[in-house]
Amino acid sequence: MIQEALGGPLTHSIRKGFGLFAAFLPAQDASDRRGDQEASQRLFAKIEQAKQEWETTADALPELICLVDHRGRIIRANRTVEAWRLGRVDRIAGTDFHALIHPSCDVRTCCWGEFLQQARERARLGQLAELEVYDSILRRYLLITAQPVPAQRRVPNSLVIVIQDVSDRKQAENVRRRYMARLEVMNQIQEAILASHSPEEIAQAALSRIRQLAPVQHARVTLFEQDSGQFLVLAADANGDTHLRPGASVGREAFEGAATRQPDRFYMVEDLQDVPAPSPVERELRAAGIRSYVSLPLAAEGEFIGSFSLGAHQPAAFNQEHLDIADEVADLLAIAIRQAQIDRQLQKANAELAEALQVKDTMIQNVSHELRTPLFLIKGYAEMVREGLAGPVTTEQEDALNTVEAQSNRLAHMVSQLLALKALNSASLLKVAVSPAELLQDAADCWKLLGAKAGVQLRVELEPDLPSCLADPNLMHHVIGNLLDNAIKFSPQGGLVCIRASRDAGRLLIAVVDQGIGIPADKTEKIFERFYQIENGLNRRFGGMGIGLALCQEIVQAHGGRIWAESAGEGRGSTFLVSLPLAAV
Repeated sequence: MIQEALGGPLTHSIRKGFGLFAAFLPAQDASDRRGDQEASQRLFAKIEQAKQEWETTADALPELICLVDHRGRIIRANRTVEAWRLGRVDRIAGTDFHALIHPSCDVRTCCWGEFLQQARERARLGQLAELEVYDSILRRYLLITAQPVPAQRRVPNSLVIVIQDVSDRKQAENVRRRYMARLEVMNQIQEAILASHSPEEIAQAALSRIRQLAPVQHARVTLFEQDSGQFLVLAADANGDTHLRPGASVGREAFEGAATRQPDRFYMVEDLQDVPAPSPVERELRAAGIRSYVSLPLAAEGEFIGSFSLGAHQPAAFNQEHLDIADEVADLLAIAIRQAQIDRQLQKANAELAEALQVKDTMIQNVSHELRTPLFLIKGYAEMVREGLAGPVTTEQEDALNTVEAQSNRLAHMVSQLLALKALNSASLLKVAVSPAELLQDAADCWKLLGAKAGVQLRVELEPDLPSCLADPNLMHHVIGNLLDNAIKFSPQGGLVCIRASRDAGRLLIAVVDQGIGIPADKTEKIFERFYQIENGLNRRFGGMGIGLALCQEIVQAHGGRIWAESAGEGRGSTFLVSLPLAAV
């Protein structure tokens, strides 16, 4: 068709030109004239072939291509004009370009008229004109380019206008722009939720930003309380008055089936006016002008914990993208609210535990002080009886008094430990330069007799020339003594207890090694907790209250040191290590 439309006039002009050209040639014989005619025909055939190739190429392009004269009349166009249903190629020559694109439009108020005027002005300067616009009549995003054709001898410039449909590209750009905006708002919601500390703050953080992503005039977050079976409104945001405020309780009947709804199901109403039997909440929302309504369950670890609902004044206001956004926000809300609930429960439990520990410490302190007076009286009267002030003392009575005195001393030692554990702090230390060799040797000498009675040998192994450490000698003597007491007590008869000291990375390392009952691997840290004992019950083989190692740890830590235990397992002995800072030179 385009060949018929464009080929006829062009072919006639070319042939006429060749005829005039031949008329002015000098007279030639017949053979010369035949040669010139054949050459002319070959040239004409080549021009015709080139024209057809150009037309075929132009027709194959998806863009609308029009050649327009200086008056805005169409000279020729490619077949895209038919694909866009604007007219037939063989009938549009001489048609006004604007009338072809917008048949019923006033050119004076149309963007096309302004563009054509601008294109003509630029054509005089040999410049290109370009416009990107959404055409509401063609319903396409268009990229329009007007390229001037060089003028021929007083013939005004014509224009090649190329119109490209960029709707798919613009749609992709819009989708990408909306998605990036969605990501940005979702990131804001996530950051706001993470910065919040209570379920109420979390709900408010989400509702204050959801309007940027969906056509929302109503939003609400409710929390289902298992104990009462009620929904507690954590946050409500609405243009209209829904009579729901944060902290208000709503009965189960207001959310029919919500408490038993599956965590992966949501409830949506495109128009509340069409609901034949609305729930109390739906009646309230309808009275406030809400037409579209969607409610999503909040589920954490597969458990229903509440609901998240959105409403709009227009019917069918929520599309799939809005539902996806609401679903993402609901997931964030559910996780954050459950975490906030757990944190709140932990804070409450910690507060109760701290209060219980305070009560326990106060009780221990009071009992320890109260025990001192009767202990003093028991020891005093036992000593008075021993001295015969209450009459002659028999051998049996002497043995009984020895037992009373020994147990009184033991009880007094326990009371002293309790009081020391309560009052110990770094400020109460009386630090001086202490020789590790003297400290450990004195401790070994004090416990050597007890070891001999138990059939346990004590050995001291010291690295030569150990530097001094800055410590309270009395308290550190208590630490070493307590470790030796435990080592002897838990060692078998004939066992060996070694006391070692060395330098380790600029610190003093003391080790008390025994061949006793050992420590289970999961108990090496717990044994330093207050009142903890590996063996519980009345049939424990060894005495003690579980205070000794806890007090040792308090003393060592007050010195800026560390104490820990190592053991290969039960029945394979134990090693208690103490690391202390050396005295500054």
